[in-house]
Amino acid sequence: MGVRFPPGLPVEMKDKASVKTVKTTTPTTVKLPKTSFKDFLKGVWVELRHKVKWPTRKELIQDSSVVIAFLVFWTVYIGVWDFGFAQLLKVILK
Repeated sequence: MGVRFPPGLPVEMKDKASVKTVKTTTPTTVKLPKTSFKDFLKGVWVELRHKVKWPTRKELIQDSSVVIAFLVFWTVYIGVWDFGFAQLLKVILK
């Protein structure tokens, strides 16, 4: 199993006589070297340490506050509708 690359995009040039077109029916396949699970975990650790942009404390508190406010709002909203429908159902079934 390998990585599959789609065929290249057509190139527009002013002098079309100098451009050679090649049509391919199958994408190019590149074989990658096999790695162990330990190497995979090392790569994950390196990516987490050096490539991931972690939020600052201020960003984390702001984003968490927005999520908690959103959850509280929708919990109350759905709870009010649920209570209303339960009361309506009690009246109908009496």
